[in-house]
Amino acid sequence: MFGLGFGEILLIAVVALVVLGPERLPKVARSAGLWVGRIQNFISNVKTELSQQAGVAEFRQARDSIEATARSFEQDINTNVRSIRGEVDTLRRQLAEDEQQMDTDSMSVLPQPLHNCRAAVAEAPLLHRVSLRRQALQRRRDMRPRRSITPKLRVRRH
Repeated sequence: MFGLGFGEILLIAVVALVVLGPERLPKVARSAGLWVGRIQNFISNVKTELSQQAGVAEFRQARDSIEATARSFEQDINTNVRSIRGEVDTLRRQLAEDEQQMDTDSMSVLPQPLHNCRAAVAEAPLLHRVSLRRQALQRRRDMRPRRSITPKLRVRRH
């Protein structure tokens, strides 16, 4: 621990025996052993506490780096979404302009009844449609095995 060899420990024991005497030496040795054990326990607790704090610090550092990466990824996605939205808006504007151009061109080429056909189709009432959920329920109902009701015979005991 302190770099003491066997000879140095023997010298300390002889001096302690001469100074303290044979009556008090076992009590002092026991209390010295307890103090050395407490000091070793304290040192080991401090070491484990420091290693835990180092682990927590590493965990925090890793968490911060992951959060920074997530933020940069989110920013990249947001910039891409903005650019895509801008492109979609320009395409919608171009499409609207092209439709207007086609409408003006088609009005001159097509006769009047065919031009109004688009509006008539848009105003036509929709046919009754069965929802997908109801269709799934109907399929499930159709797939169930048919059960025939069989009467249960009860025997009366007297």
